[in-house]
Amino acid sequence: MIVGMKRITILFAVWFGIALMALPVFIAPTPNDALTARAESEVYAVAETSDVWFYKTESEEDKLFCIPKTYYVKVISRGERFSFCEYLRDITPYQKVTGYCLTDSLTFVDFAPQRPYLYREVTVQYVPSDGDVFDNGTFSVMDVTFVYYGTRKENDQLYFYVGKNDKFGYVPAKENISYEFNTDYLPEVGEPTSGSVKSSGGLSAVQIVLITLAAVVVLVVAVFIAHGKKTTPSENFEL
Repeated sequence: MIVGMKRITILFAVWFGIALMALPVFIAPTPNDALTARAESEVYAVAETSDVWFYKTESEEDKLFCIPKTYYVKVISRGERFSFCEYLRDITPYQKVTGYCLTDSLTFVDFAPQRPYLYREVTVQYVPSDGDVFDNGTFSVMDVTFVYYGTRKENDQLYFYVGKNDKFGYVPAKENISYEFNTDYLPEVGEPTSGSVKSSGGLSAVQIVLITLAAVVVLVVAVFIAHGKKTTPSENFEL
């Protein structure tokens, strides 16, 4: 009876150890652990370089702005040459814009990033021109804040593509704005990758604990079996 109970205990311990070792497989973090649940229904692509254009139509003549480097567009429809995309979300004061990107210029990813867009505003100072008949000195300088979308350069002049109150256009700029690169999901900033951008993953604290427990259980079982062999009647008593 005791031997039978030992066998049952050993089998249960072995089964428990195997179950613990297998459990991390089912709860192991996927590359999308830090990403939103929208991944299954939404497709995103990143601008890994600073020359990824956002177009008004499916024509390279209709350039609007360059997407901020390391940020994303949501791809509504992927085409062979052009993909229909949107940039930014409708969160006051920001307003999303729709347009097209060259499909080959984008790096498609298999997750929905938590911060796909660069939310920035720029403030422009307007100074009345000399001889303006409406300038009575009341407003010598006016500051106007716009939502920033991207940049464009024409004839060595830098422009910001901006929006405000459902209106969009360009304002001249002296230099590019500085912003933090979205490096959460890029392996190396500035070096385009040949495939999709993926996030790095590792074992969580819970998984480490489970693996440690599994190792302890296996060790206890091994000691229990060895102890059982030393105490069997056939090995400790002479006939």
